[in-house]
Amino acid sequence: MKYRRIVFELFLVVFLLMSTSTLLWSGEPGDLIKKIVLKDISLKEGEDLEERKQELWIEISNSLDFEEIAKRVMGKYWKERSSEEKKEFIGLFINNVKGACMRKTGPRFGEEIISLGEKQNNRYARVHIGLLKRTVEEVSADFRLIKKDGQWKICDLIYQGVSLVYNYRSQVYSFLAKSSYEELVKELKQRQHKEKDISINSSHPS
Repeated sequence: MKYRRIVFELFLVVFLLMSTSTLLWSGEPGDLIKKIVLKDISLKEGEDLEERKQELWIEISNSLDFEEIAKRVMGKYWKERSSEEKKEFIGLFINNVKGACMRKTGPRFGEEIISLGEKQNNRYARVHIGLLKRTVEEVSADFRLIKKDGQWKICDLIYQGVSLVYNYRSQVYSFLAKSSYEELVKELKQRQHKEKDISINSSHPS
């Protein structure tokens, strides 16, 4: 199954921004997004790039509800899976997202936050941010959050109208319409092995 690289790029453009704006946020969901969006991702002198990527991944992954995201990605097929299959799919999904993050993480971006808004409804929340790019182009992003065990976690990102969950789900549905769940797992595992090979080769150039 081929994944659209543009989704990862859009995902990371928002998650790995560095803005010099000072903003006031109301509520825990906004505080969580502020912590991510205002994160300085620039390298300090003598800092190792791969170590920095690992640190950023830990911070990003702690803010995501991968179980909820995987459930939404599988959609109608989720209830058909056993507990072990669900656990396996979540793990494979995490590894694929991590692989994309490790490939795409780079120097700080130049966008600036120009507007924000937050809405809460019981266990769910939405944080909207408007961004101004270096080209003076205005773009927007919506973070969807869910509250579990007293903590807010991100369960979807919609950037310029493109939903991370919907994009993955459409690909999963397309694959399962032609093949089996077992083949889907096999494809994801093969992709994971390719990511490892790329990482090893980049770390040990010939």
